[in-house]
Amino acid sequence: MKLGGFGQIGDYQNIGEAGYDFVELDMPEIEGLEEKEFETLREVIDSCGFPVLTGARLFPIAEPLFFTNEFEPEEWFPYLRKVCERASKLGIKKIILGNGKARSLDAKDDRERINGFIEFLRSIADIAAEHGQELILEPLGPKYSNYIQTIPEAVDVIKLVNRPNIFTMADLRHMLGAGEAFENIVDYLSYIHHIHVDYPKSYPERKYPSLADDYNYDEFISILEKSGYNDTLTIEADVPNDWKAAYQQILPIFEEIIGE
Repeated sequence: MKLGGFGQIGDYQNIGEAGYDFVELDMPEIEGLEEKEFETLREVIDSCGFPVLTGARLFPIAEPLFFTNEFEPEEWFPYLRKVCERASKLGIKKIILGNGKARSLDAKDDRERINGFIEFLRSIADIAAEHGQELILEPLGPKYSNYIQTIPEAVDVIKLVNRPNIFTMADLRHMLGAGEAFENIVDYLSYIHHIHVDYPKSYPERKYPSLADDYNYDEFISILEKSGYNDTLTIEADVPNDWKAAYQQILPIFEEIIGE
């Protein structure tokens, strides 16, 4: 299994030097770079050799949008083409659609627009496919969204989208928040192409996991072992003051499954 660290562009080298197998970066930050800044980032990544395999937070949206009257999917296609092209040039293979507020259902008739959202997901998946990428639909717990909260709910949507490059993921925080059984990772393994972990009991802070936490990670780790999952896992937590110390802190938790 590959163990990744999440951060901003400015954290890239620190994440790689800390010992992680890969880096997860913020997609809107990548899209917002000036062309010269982007080329500099690309050169740094090529030079350092620390792979950037995943991109988080696909859209720069922090309010309800996808189910509103104001939403025009076509207006987002230029953004998607640009960010997916740039991500591809950096080596990003998986783009993650979280954006819980953007996909929240706020009005009584919002569910009548779900077919439009499914069609939008098809368009995202098609654009990602043009750049050799997977679209990862992230289930989000009730503190973050009221739509697509569990792995089975994500799989139901994926089946409707019906594209070969759309998958889902498991996030420890959101599984706990939604009261979701960890066994779903085993049952839906073929749909799960990424994992997020942090200390799941804090909010809105996302702290780095530690053996000293008042949460026992053993059950989650055991389920990952049982499932045979052997892909990417990112520590998606707040940026630590010391990347190397944070990496050493998490190793005892994941030592049974990393490097497999």
